[in-house]
Amino acid sequence: MEHKYAPPVLVSFGITRECDLKCPHCYSDSGEKDPEELTTEEAKRVISEIGELGAKIIIMDGGEPTLRGDLVELVAHASASGVKPVLGSNGMSLTEELVQQLLDAGCLGVAISLDGANSETHDTFRGLEGGFDRTIQGMKNCHKLGLPFQVAPLMYQQNWEQLEAIVSTAKDLNADAVEIFDYVPSGRGRGESKYELSTDQRKEIINQVIGWQSKGDITYRVIALPQYWVDVERKVPEEEVLDKYTRSCCAAGTRYITILPNGDIIPCMLLQVKLGNVKEDSLLDVWYDSPILEELRDRNNLKGKCGRCKYKISCAGARCKAYEMTGDMMAEDPTCWFSEEVISGE
Repeated sequence: MEHKYAPPVLVSFGITRECDLKCPHCYSDSGEKDPEELTTEEAKRVISEIGELGAKIIIMDGGEPTLRGDLVELVAHASASGVKPVLGSNGMSLTEELVQQLLDAGCLGVAISLDGANSETHDTFRGLEGGFDRTIQGMKNCHKLGLPFQVAPLMYQQNWEQLEAIVSTAKDLNADAVEIFDYVPSGRGRGESKYELSTDQRKEIINQVIGWQSKGDITYRVIALPQYWVDVERKVPEEEVLDKYTRSCCAAGTRYITILPNGDIIPCMLLQVKLGNVKEDSLLDVWYDSPILEELRDRNNLKGKCGRCKYKISCAGARCKAYEMTGDMMAEDPTCWFSEEVISGE
């Protein structure tokens, strides 16, 4: 059967809400295990559906996925289902033994959160003394045993000036990539604007990353800040863009979808609009037939300057920020700083 849309490239599957940290920005408000968490058999069925849907990659995250006792079993099932399994983790439980088990099960990589260039910054934000050292050790274990990993820092008011040092740490530890997240006030962080970066700070981060990526020594991705890609298109020679740069958002509902630990389906971990629940709804039906996704995918539905923007197909603004700050997922990105001259292509 032919479909109007291509299958997702990525599916993020939060396999548990349980977590050993209490980060103030957590999109899933993790901590205690959700009483509605999917069982092993339910999770396997969902993973099989993801494979049948045609997704290329499944990201198992949480919460903290390494705290789920059947993690290795789920990774092996994903690999057997034809989906490339990777993890999103705080890295603290990535012992050599677990890393080897994950490799044997078919895990192809892990994104490890690092929210500071030192223990004081990282541990203060993540709420656990000693967390930084355990995370760094987890990265070392991955490299030692050959499990590819990327460093995933969240940029917020108290750490954004440490980005260069975080990147340096990632390189020293032999990371394959750095995936930089802009703070979005969703989940536990909803209504907490004190962590948000200013426009000038976001601009500086984008300029730094564009400059670093031009050297091509490590891969960079930028999440929840799609203005990065507009500036790449505007400022970088086309042949260099194709050779060195990686587009990473906004892919909500177009190349990417999220399943929460209780089975709820949402367009993106940061765009928390419920589309259905895998306990009751077919993931395939949701992907192809959801009226919410239909609206989200049609860039002609974008409002304000996002609707007028020359770059609305490749950028579309941060839909998560529009929704959290206005209640309308199709509103213009409230944090976009581009002038009318830029969005018109002049």
